[in-house]
Order: sequence, then C-alpha cells, then structure tokens
Amino acid sequence: MSDIAEFARNLHEKEAQKYKRELVPISYPSKSEKIGDIRAVICDVYGTLVNYWKPGFQNASSRSQSLLNAFKTVAERFGMTETLVSINEAELPEKTLSDFYHGLLALQHEKMAQKGVLYPEVKIEEIWSIILMLLKRRGYKPEEFIEASEQDIPRYLAFCYNFYSLGRDLYDGVVDALSRLKENNITLGLLSNAQFYTPIDLTLLIREQSNGKYDDFNELFDPDLTFFSYEYGVAKPNQILFRRLFDALYEFQILPSQTILVGNDLLLDIEPAIEAGMKTAFFTGDSAGAFVHDLSGKVIPDISFQDWNQFPSMISFYAQEKS
Repeated sequence: MSDIAEFARNLHEKEAQKYKRELVPISYPSKSEKIGDIRAVICDVYGTLVNYWKPGFQNASSRSQSLLNAFKTVAERFGMTETLVSINEAELPEKTLSDFYHGLLALQHEKMAQKGVLYPEVKIEEIWSIILMLLKRRGYKPEEFIEASEQDIPRYLAFCYNFYSLGRDLYDGVVDALSRLKENNITLGLLSNAQFYTPIDLTLLIREQSNGKYDDFNELFDPDLTFFSYEYGVAKPNQILFRRLFDALYEFQILPSQTILVGNDLLLDIEPAIEAGMKTAFFTGDSAGAFVHDLSGKVIPDISFQDWNQFPSMISFYAQEKS
C-alpha cells in the first residue's frame, strides 16, 4: 500500500462521516424496461456509484459555505492559516486559499482550451503544488506539518480537501449489484471524470460496503476497462475517453452496442454514450445527483432505474431476453 493510500485509509477510518437522508428519486422515460445481449457494463463514479451529497449542499449559497469550511479545515490541519493571513489580511484565510485554488484551476482550463482541448481536465495535485509554491515564498514550511516526501505533499492536500468537501458513501446496493453482474458473465469497467484519489476512495468504499469481500476496486472492475479523466487530460463528454474505451473493448471482442454506460447525467454520460453507439442506463435514484439539464425528452436512455438492487435484473447477457 502506498503512503498516500495508507494516509487515506487512516483518515477514512477515523473521520469519515455518513450522512443519512431519504433519497428522492426522479421519474424519467426510457426505451425499454430490460435490455439483453450485454457483455460489458461501464460505470460513471460520482453521483452514480458514489453518493457525494453532504449537509450544506441544499443550495448554491450553503454549498459555497460548506466548501469554504473544507478549505478552512485543510488550512488549519496543515498549518497554513498564518501564512494565508499574511498574504491577505482583509480576507478569511480559507477564502484566500479558495481563491488560489479556483483561480489556478480556471487558469489551467483556459490554457488548455486555448490549445484546442475540449472539456479539459487537470491533475488536481498540480494545482496544490502551485499553491504550495506560493505559500513557501511567504515562509510556509510544509515539512513541519506533513510527514511526506516533497512530491507527495500536494497529493495529501488534494486528498484532504476532497475528503472534507464531499460526502463519502456508496449508494445502497452498489456492490451487490455489481457482484451479481460479474456472476452473470458481464465484464465491469469505469469511465468517469476523476482524480488520483478516485481509485483510492473506491477501494475504501467498496471494501467497506462488501464487509471486506473485496479488498481493491480492481477486484470488481477490470483495469483494462477503467478510464479516468485525469489520466488523459480531458473530461466527459469529450469523445476521446469513449474512443479509448472502444479500443479496449475491441481487445475483449465486445462491441459498443453490447456495452451499457451507466450514469447520472444526461449531458456528460448518457448523450455522449448514445452518440458513440453504446447502450445507456440512467440512474435516477437521487434527485440531488440526477442531472437532466435542458435535455428532458431530447435524450432518452435505453433504461432508467432508481435502485441499484433492481439494476441486475434489467440487464441480460443473453440476446434472446432483449426487449
């Protein structure tokens, strides 16, 4: 286990919180109630497998404050507060840190867009590396607060901000549903907007929900069918990710039409998957995480489902069960 993975495990075990709320599903039409001749199921992560909601996400204002609180926790945990105040005494330290973070993120996206990259993605640890450089110029000494190599410190900061800013739980029934699909000879993969900490979190959450049956997320998902945006410099709905997936599916002798993309967002998941010739499943079990945008009635998935426990019965390996 890497140092950052061990750090993440300890933080998860000691400080992870479960936020209980009643999920409110949405209704959305689909072409079918069941679909057959499926050889591979490819999942989005956030909002599809992972429930990232937490108290404070009810509206834009409270969400903004919740994220500021996460920056405050990071600043205090890693001894940045005094340096941040020295940089801008007129602002709260967490606001200064937030401004650095979002400003640098926007700048990197703009630079990539100017190079013609559609839907650019950055490696988030690089943003934290620049923030560290700026703080060091004002006397900040991260080694006094973080026991890690210089190259790993930005990853520790990035993981902690993600940890404190978002909820951390799998939707009920995810692991059981995926296990049933594997037992039915269906290959599982991932295609998601993500960062380096996504596989770390997936491992921790899958291990937890499976009560230790699975020790690593790759025991469920085939590594050769796993595609994370940060590894390619582009985010969904950029078709580059789907083309990479298709190249991998070819090695498995699986057609796009025999592959179903499961997602919670019509714009980022369902529409580009349809355009790429895949089958689609729209997860509508959580109104806080199911995004229709302005595509209602314009983009229709092959199936829609509100509960992961029902999903395996809607998918069949066999063509004769196709509805």
